[in-house]
Amino acid sequence: MLGNHGYALANRMLHHREDAADAVQDAMHQMFRKSNSFDARRGSIKAWFLTIVRNRCIDMHRRSTPRSGDDDFDPMDEKGLPADHINQSNELVAQVTVALEAMSDSNREIILLRDFERLSYREISQILGIAPGTVMSRLHRARQQLRRDVMSGQKPETS
Repeated sequence: MLGNHGYALANRMLHHREDAADAVQDAMHQMFRKSNSFDARRGSIKAWFLTIVRNRCIDMHRRSTPRSGDDDFDPMDEKGLPADHINQSNELVAQVTVALEAMSDSNREIILLRDFERLSYREISQILGIAPGTVMSRLHRARQQLRRDVMSGQKPETS
């Protein structure tokens, strides 16, 4: 279960499936190697693991060369939906994706942790090393920015 959450976070941060899998594998290895450093009084094991994954992704991102977006995948299941609904959904997903990509790393990261990974403010606070109140204010500002960017009606660029 932790691996699935870690992979989802890593894939969103790195935008490359194999790198995401490598990041999670490295994080799991580190988690098991340093299991005696986990302190349940400081937070959940999920938050601890996702902190390790996040840090590994940051390290990998700093060392990586840009990749094409060909490895991206759409996790939405579109079976049984009318074609116009699928097109509208795809357009909205594309707009949100473009807007997320254009955001600063810190704004994108806080949205991913809260809205995609469904972590609590406390868990995000532990992962990012900031106060819960700071999580709330940063998340509020990041969501406002995302909403403005998506609502501006700018169409994503196609290649």
